[in-house]
Amino acid sequence: MEANSVAIVFDIQKKNFYSLASLIATIDSDDGLRDLDLIISNDLEVGEIKNLLKKYSKLIIACSFRTNQLSDIYEKMKVFYSSLSFGELQKITFIAGGSHPTGDPLTTLKFGFDFSFIGEAEYSLPFFLKQFIDGGDIYKSLGIAFLESENTFSLTSRPPPIVLDEFPLLSKRRKLYPPLEITRGCTFGCTFCQVPMLFQHNIRHRSPDVILDTVKWMITERLNDIRFITPNSFGYMSNSARSVNQDAIVYLLKGIRSIEGVRNVFYGTFPGEVRPETVSEDLISKIKPYITNRRVSIGLQSGSNKVLREIRRGHSVEECISAIEILLNSGFTPIIDMIMGLPGASDEDEEQSINVIEDLIQKQAIIRAHVFMPLPGTVLEDSVYQPVSKKNRKRLGRLSTSGKIEGNWTQQELYAKNAWTIMQKLKSVSPLIREDNH
Repeated sequence: MEANSVAIVFDIQKKNFYSLASLIATIDSDDGLRDLDLIISNDLEVGEIKNLLKKYSKLIIACSFRTNQLSDIYEKMKVFYSSLSFGELQKITFIAGGSHPTGDPLTTLKFGFDFSFIGEAEYSLPFFLKQFIDGGDIYKSLGIAFLESENTFSLTSRPPPIVLDEFPLLSKRRKLYPPLEITRGCTFGCTFCQVPMLFQHNIRHRSPDVILDTVKWMITERLNDIRFITPNSFGYMSNSARSVNQDAIVYLLKGIRSIEGVRNVFYGTFPGEVRPETVSEDLISKIKPYITNRRVSIGLQSGSNKVLREIRRGHSVEECISAIEILLNSGFTPIIDMIMGLPGASDEDEEQSINVIEDLIQKQAIIRAHVFMPLPGTVLEDSVYQPVSKKNRKRLGRLSTSGKIEGNWTQQELYAKNAWTIMQKLKSVSPLIREDNH
């Protein structure tokens, strides 16, 4: 575009790469935005903004973040607001999206963001950008929140759920290649999880042939390792909570393996774990020839059936142990997600979880320990953060030191504490605003 025009700047970091990569691919595929200057910045800084303002009369700065990034995002926005002049800030529109802005628009707007995008933005962001560029009414955009006063915000109607097949998996133009998102949304309602809130319990799948066409293109770019994003790998192409569409899964994996040049296919592993009630000997035996990984991620979350019922997990401890044994007997190493400090978990419940962890380790499973963090938009969002008890900390620490537990749960605990503290603080803090101090 010509000088003195508009550009959108995506502040990309490791933790928001997946979500922003899909939106950038959407913008690149929209003919109405073909002339928009789109700039990708790796961890945007003030100096880069100042240089861009010499070229563009208006900037849209876009960020996506999760709750565990709250402290870093808030500090970054404070630097922007304190280091840029009033005139420079007047030329910038800050927008945010992702799981935290969807669940907690008010906090997001208090950070100094002008608009918070709610839920999916594949429809709403391109419309917003076109209105912005053409001088139209950006408030006609669906799924945006904006401040009305210091402690209140307005929210436009949410956009309809997108049809995944209508949107690209990759940004070929920018060479942004996240794992392939094959399923979006979840029909379950775990009380600690933001996914049902983000997508309003609406589950959709990309059709196998669309995915296969993308893989064929990837091979031409020497992208030989295939990974997937999905809330439940074994739920692909199934719209029922506990059923498995085995034929569709096998069709997809077999089809990918038949493409010349594919080196590795990773399925059922991060970022696409499996739910325990979908694991069966028959399914595992049928997909094993087509996948490279011999580790499968599976969520148990608690060793207490009482806690599992309270968090609406939808399965029992026994179901998960049965799934783990199927995986072990089939030559796979299960990677088990466990959450410590879930609200309502008594000392006895936590004791049961530690005992299950130790038993699973004896079976040669691997534990990935997590610490509960209250997340906005979830049933448990108003829960008080509690650190892991001294007794459990000691037992977990011993297992971690011996290499029996993966994941830095102590770092997660710090993130959880910081995020919870700043969310409490911002309930009474005034929003960052543009001020003319001259």
